[in-house]
Amino acid sequence: MFSFIRKRLELKIIVTVALVIACMIGVYTVIDIRLMRADTIHTSERTLGALASTVKGTVIASMKKRHHELVRNILDAINEPDFIDRVMIYDGFGRPTQGIEKYADDSGLDMSIPPAILKSVALGDVSDIRSQHNSTYITYYSPIENKKECYGCHGKAAKLNGILRIDFSLRELNDLIASRRNRDLVWSAVMIVLLVGMLAVLLRIVVYRPVRELRDAMASTDGGATLKRLFPTGSDELADLKNSFVSMIDHIEKLHQTNLEKEKELARTGEELRFRGELQSMFDAMPDGVLLVDREFTIVQSNPRVFDLLPQLRNADNRIPAAQTVDDTSPYFGLKSAMKNGKIHEHQSALVLPDGRIRHLHSICAPLVKDGEVQSVVEVIRDISERVTTERELAEKTSELRMTNRLLAQLAVTDSLTQLYNRRHFDEVLYKEIKRFNRRKYTSLSLMMIDIDHFKELNDRFGHLAGDSVLREIARVLREGVRETDTIARYGGEEFVIVMPDTHLDGAAYKAEVLRQKVQRQEFPGSTEPVYCTISIGVAAYVTGFPHDLIKTADKALYQAKNGGRNTVVVARRDEVEV
Repeated sequence: MFSFIRKRLELKIIVTVALVIACMIGVYTVIDIRLMRADTIHTSERTLGALASTVKGTVIASMKKRHHELVRNILDAINEPDFIDRVMIYDGFGRPTQGIEKYADDSGLDMSIPPAILKSVALGDVSDIRSQHNSTYITYYSPIENKKECYGCHGKAAKLNGILRIDFSLRELNDLIASRRNRDLVWSAVMIVLLVGMLAVLLRIVVYRPVRELRDAMASTDGGATLKRLFPTGSDELADLKNSFVSMIDHIEKLHQTNLEKEKELARTGEELRFRGELQSMFDAMPDGVLLVDREFTIVQSNPRVFDLLPQLRNADNRIPAAQTVDDTSPYFGLKSAMKNGKIHEHQSALVLPDGRIRHLHSICAPLVKDGEVQSVVEVIRDISERVTTERELAEKTSELRMTNRLLAQLAVTDSLTQLYNRRHFDEVLYKEIKRFNRRKYTSLSLMMIDIDHFKELNDRFGHLAGDSVLREIARVLREGVRETDTIARYGGEEFVIVMPDTHLDGAAYKAEVLRQKVQRQEFPGSTEPVYCTISIGVAAYVTGFPHDLIKTADKALYQAKNGGRNTVVVARRDEVEV
């Protein structure tokens, strides 16, 4: 039967929908009955709680007035409603004292209070649900507390005067649940009838339309009209028929597509032959060498010029060796890169000719892309030997010119005799250092002015060559005795200056004394005998003003050193000069 249902589309739909509806109705009925039962029990507990509070209040009020006979009347009145099955009063230890039973068959119920509930009821109201004799009961326990006004009869020792118990049977709840279940079943039957009717209508739509679609498609195919596209679905009889028809249509379309592709291929072949003819004409007219190679580096087309530029191609069997496509010194290096990356590649190479000459070549490789893939590469090769020679000569001339300019720049700021900076460079350096000092680049700036003592007598006695030698040696001693950041210059004749940035006046004075002592101990070569000489030094620190103010202050200190006996250091401190 199941195999029969699987082959019938409408039966599959009916069975599936019926199962879904049955499951939904079953789940809904179970949930509805459980919720109704829980709500009824909860409502009954609240009702019994309110009733217990009222009964306790009435009983306590009667006991206060010592009307014990009224308690029985109260219990009778409470038992009148239909929802109350039993009302009992226990003492503080759980022993029954008074009670009313409405139904005789309820007498079999357990009248004792469970120990756990007896212990819990001292703290407040307690409810209990239990089943006995095929019936379910809600039992509500409420404590009757021993208050001060009850001490006369019950004493102070007991915490509870008694326990009120009310039993409520759930017979009517079970009847209500059965009624609700029967009603749900009736409605379920009505819903199933309606849904089956709707299903019949849907089946006509779902089954009839595909059949009509298939019939129309077959009719149009038979009449030679345009084929309608059908999509195969399902596994029933209708789907099998539809799938067969779709397979037939797909086969026809494939045959038709194959014919179209062959026609296009023939057209492309003719177009390619025409294109290659035009391309060859263009290659032959170009002054540069041109190669067209495929993915296997086979030469497809070329022009005569390329064999003049690359003589080894004549013996290459119309194929470029793969090793030369990865050699960066080869003119074919760009072919593999353009083939792999699909981008234009430029490359320069040098080719040694059989006669020993070197030919410089510039290559441009451009990929030809077809259907998203690189099919071939065009390489244009140009002889750039003359350009390379010109560029090298130009580079050599440019290098020589730069060296000459550097030499001229050095000569412009250098004293030719001592190889120290000249007066012009000193003026520029002092101006820049004062600007840095004013921008707070450092905290102090000092200047030394140095003069060789009795230099004229030295020239007259030993000759000008010896004097020049002394100037060079003193320049060497000064250069070795200062920092790299200090600037030494020949100020004029036998005078020197030293610019000392970031040097305090005391530090400059100390350095001047060291230089003075070195020169004093230095032995200078003469024509016949050693020459000895001394120097006088004036030291000043920049505070404010212009460069010539600092030079004037240092020169004044030097003047004081010369007048003070020479071979000494004089330090200018602000407006006064100290020796």
